[in-house]
Amino acid sequence: MKKILFLLVSVLPLCQACRQQQSDEPQRGDALISYVERFPECEPQDLYKMVFQDLYGPGHIISDSASCAGYILHEVETMDDCDRFPLYEYTLPDSHYVRVNLVLVKRGLIGTEELTSAVLRSVQQGRQPDMRFHMSHSQRFKAAYDPHYRIVRRDIFEREIMPLLHSGKAHQ
Repeated sequence: MKKILFLLVSVLPLCQACRQQQSDEPQRGDALISYVERFPECEPQDLYKMVFQDLYGPGHIISDSASCAGYILHEVETMDDCDRFPLYEYTLPDSHYVRVNLVLVKRGLIGTEELTSAVLRSVQQGRQPDMRFHMSHSQRFKAAYDPHYRIVRRDIFEREIMPLLHSGKAHQ
């Protein structure tokens, strides 16, 4: 319980910055508690990263298709096919973004082209962050969950990627 309180106190100021309405506060607090329960090895910077991604999406990544696709392919080739991180997860309950696990590409459930296109359009439609405030996952989080994902706008994910996951059609 002390860890949850410490993590919440560490991240709540960022949550305040991204809240849209007064009524969203309990829902965001519940989402942070749920995140700590799902990922007990997380540290304050991992919560911060989730909220930062909810605010800015993938605005901190490369914005050309060749580089974006190349990084996805390289990461897919070097990562393990593991189930320690969700196949996809919404950054917050009322979020505009989804973390899409690269294991979906590794397993052939979505293609590199579809994911690259979705990420780049998410960058174009998102806000540009101040990179001084960008953070990576903690080493502890990386060791425990091996996260490999890209951020995609929720509307693009639900319209274009979610149907691929439910159709059963694998992409090469």
